[in-house]
Amino acid sequence: MRLFTVLYIVLCIMMGMLLLLSPWLLPWGENYFFLRYSWVQTLASNYYVRGAISGIGLADIALGVWETVRYFRQGQNPASSV
Repeated sequence: MRLFTVLYIVLCIMMGMLLLLSPWLLPWGENYFFLRYSWVQTLASNYYVRGAISGIGLADIALGVWETVRYFRQGQNPASSV
C-alpha cells in the first residue's frame, strides 16, 4: 500500500509540473492537432486557456504535497496505520 501511495504522490507532482510548464514552452504550438485544426490552435494559444491549464497543474502539485504531508502524519500515528 505504501508503494502505491508513493507512486501516486510522484505521479501527481510530475503531472502537475508538466501541466504547469507545457503551455508556456515552444513545442506547445507544434502539435498534430494544432496544425490540423486551426480552431484548436486558436483556442490553445489563448492566454486564458494556457493559464487555466497551468492552474490545473498547480492544483495537482498541491494535491501531491497534501498527500505527502498526510502520508508522513499517518506514519507518526500508529493507530491510523490499520
